[in-house]
Amino acid sequence: MTQKRVAAVLAVAVLVAAVALGWLWTQRDDTSGADVTSAAAEDATVASADVRDTVLRSAEDAAARVYSWSWDSLADDKAAARALLTGGMLDQYDRTMAGVATSSRRDHRVVSAEVVGRALVHATTSYARVLVFVNQSTESKDLEKPTLDLDRVLVTLRLVDGDWLVSELDAL
Repeated sequence: MTQKRVAAVLAVAVLVAAVALGWLWTQRDDTSGADVTSAAAEDATVASADVRDTVLRSAEDAAARVYSWSWDSLADDKAAARALLTGGMLDQYDRTMAGVATSSRRDHRVVSAEVVGRALVHATTSYARVLVFVNQSTESKDLEKPTLDLDRVLVTLRLVDGDWLVSELDAL
């Protein structure tokens, strides 16, 4: 008899849950999200059109510089990229480039990055995230022909003393 009662209670609970779910389904708002636009849209509610344009340019420039270098101008290439970075990103970049320097000089490696697209993810007056699409070509004397990597990078920028600087680069 106890098992029958447990089964009956469970059946009632399932029926109540199904009725509640059905009621919630009929109460949903089919227009939710109708007023949401892309962050890159002209009428998007970001800090301002000027901020949107500036962070897009800054992210594009930074991605191209950070992901490009040549064995014969490595010091200048690193200095140009470092000028666009801030915080922990500077340390991370320095560690990465320290490993790249030796092999680049040995192999006469030239890495060229071209930004082929970008999209604003989020922007305020002091913080922004931009998705950047980068084609990165690598040539070196140990490669028969150049290689091409198609990368997606989430660039996080912070406003530091009037300049938009990269605080994070996340390859996706």
